[in-house]
Amino acid sequence: MADSDPVVTALTASGFVAVGTDPAQREQQGKPFPLVLVPNPAGKHAAGSNFVLLQEFMRANHEAVRRAASEYGAVLFSGFDVRSGEEWSTLLNSTGIKQMSYVGGAAVRKLIVGCESRPMQDMQVLTTNESPPSQPIPFHHELAQTANPPDHICFYCLHNDAEGGSTPLIRSDFVWEFIVKTHPDFAAKIEALGVKYRKVAPGRDDPSSALGRSWRSMFHVETKEAAEAAMTKEGNTWEWLNDEDDSCRVISPVLPAVRVSSNGAKTFYNQLVAAYTGWVDKRNALKQAVVFADDTPLPDDVVMDIVRFMNANACAYRWSPGRFVIVDNSVAYHSREPFTGRRRIYAAIGQGTKPVAPTGATSATHLSLHTGARMPQVGFGCWKVPKDVCADTIYQAIKAGYRLIDSACDYGNEQQTGAGIRRAIDEGLVKREDLFVVSKLWNTFHRPENVEVGLRKTLADLGLEYVDLYLIHFPIAQKFVPIEARYPPEWIHDPSAAAPRMELDEGVTYQQTWQAMEAAHDAGLAKHIGFCNIGTLQIRQVLQYARVKPAVLQVEMHPQLTQQRLLRMARESGIQVMAFSNLGASSYVELGMAQPAESLLTHEAVAAVAKRVGRTPAQVLLRWGVQRGTVVIPKTSKPERLGENLSLFDFALGDEDMAALDGLNANRRYNDPGHFCEAAFNTFCPIYD
Repeated sequence: MADSDPVVTALTASGFVAVGTDPAQREQQGKPFPLVLVPNPAGKHAAGSNFVLLQEFMRANHEAVRRAASEYGAVLFSGFDVRSGEEWSTLLNSTGIKQMSYVGGAAVRKLIVGCESRPMQDMQVLTTNESPPSQPIPFHHELAQTANPPDHICFYCLHNDAEGGSTPLIRSDFVWEFIVKTHPDFAAKIEALGVKYRKVAPGRDDPSSALGRSWRSMFHVETKEAAEAAMTKEGNTWEWLNDEDDSCRVISPVLPAVRVSSNGAKTFYNQLVAAYTGWVDKRNALKQAVVFADDTPLPDDVVMDIVRFMNANACAYRWSPGRFVIVDNSVAYHSREPFTGRRRIYAAIGQGTKPVAPTGATSATHLSLHTGARMPQVGFGCWKVPKDVCADTIYQAIKAGYRLIDSACDYGNEQQTGAGIRRAIDEGLVKREDLFVVSKLWNTFHRPENVEVGLRKTLADLGLEYVDLYLIHFPIAQKFVPIEARYPPEWIHDPSAAAPRMELDEGVTYQQTWQAMEAAHDAGLAKHIGFCNIGTLQIRQVLQYARVKPAVLQVEMHPQLTQQRLLRMARESGIQVMAFSNLGASSYVELGMAQPAESLLTHEAVAAVAKRVGRTPAQVLLRWGVQRGTVVIPKTSKPERLGENLSLFDFALGDEDMAALDGLNANRRYNDPGHFCEAAFNTFCPIYD
């Protein structure tokens, strides 16, 4: 039984996961296949097992997860709250599976998380084979037709309303034992000789075909010369067909059809079934894509008997949103059933392993952005940090372990923030690429011609060549104030006027500003772009016209303003959320925008949770934000608080604790221009209903 297996014992020891079942589950090689892990129904996170808690589980148990995939063939995670490719990427980054590029595959795919134009930091997330849904995809080991197949392939379900469309699995050692027993002569020959694969690839991607990936996409090249160099590196030979599709016949080197898996068992590890029965389109003939290494054809009756056996014994589990599976590619085959209806499954491949950051009190988790970049989940906020201590405070924050710095033009301390960053870099505490620096476009720079002006001023003040994230601070366009006239421009257009007030710029749209943000991104001045202080409708509008996907939404969030729907929409759109004012009223009392009695730090419900978990109220509020999947950006000028605010990762809040804090929601917004602009700047400027 799986429960008595040492690797399963290791996985379930923390009480976070339990062994589950699935109606389609099989028993193969004396083990349940696949191994199913679910949130522990008796655990304290049974209702709140989201991707953040699962990431922490992965970091602590990554070796056991990979070992389970090796011993059981695949590990299916079911019942966890994972809402996007970005969130799934966050989990994969904690498995220790090393990233690899998808080179040599036949299928047309789209990149969901990752970037082709820069070195890979983590596993890319791609669409699965985008061949027409009416076409089945036969069993295969991923990229086994190449000399460099991955060790793992992982699948994730974003949504599924389809009939059919499973990704059936079967153990390859189980198949090999059947072949040896039933077709011993074939087994001996295929093991001795190996096979060669022959495939005609078009010059441009052909989405109508299950093997319509072009040779350009297949080898990540644009020219025939570059393709030939790539094919030579892979050991392939080729023939240019000079047809209307600019096609190339790619012939693999001799490859083994039988290999030893990661668990030591002999497996029928190849693309034989898929190539023989499925590599067919207008360029490729049925049953001609794979041959013995001596160029003799495969016996049709034997191959079709193997196909029947695999189809009869596969595990064809049903996809549901959030489900994902980690498959050891040396142990298990996968395929795809035809389907009708809406279905979106993502895939990721990896080869080898890499170090995983150790777990600990201040070992912050990360969130993946759509580019594949990592964003720390705890940052340091620069709002209201006094200029005279800002440089040293930033330096001390970096020294304490903070790697995300949240700045803005309007904070008025970017020169000092930059000085603290430079000191940390000069003293060797960090390299520039270790930091994730955020800044924001102020309201007076919304006109397209002024967006880069504002950003370049920020970069000059910070002493940086780029920011990692640039956000539109408010959905409010104000009339331009030249930098030489006043900087930061602040809210009032002309402080010397008889009646000082804001001056709105009605001649520029948010779309125009966003397109100028995209241009700044294209110029390399901002690695990512996003927005602040907007709601679901405006996010939806931006997504309709955005050429560069928004990476982050920064908004006010705390237990008195949970914004559940906004958070859900952002998560399901693959937009990470950065929450400010994490402690609620505390930053606003001195501004006259909140009352001391509103403080969450002294609220009895917060105090009760803090007592229960043995932490301070501030740590509880910050952990609540982290556990919801948001980035938190507390600020402090007190050195003793720096470590406290970062020490959030050696404890967790249970379902009861999270519910108690969620229950404090009163839709209390402290940072609301609809109130403070009229009170302080003589201008009624609401942005929320």
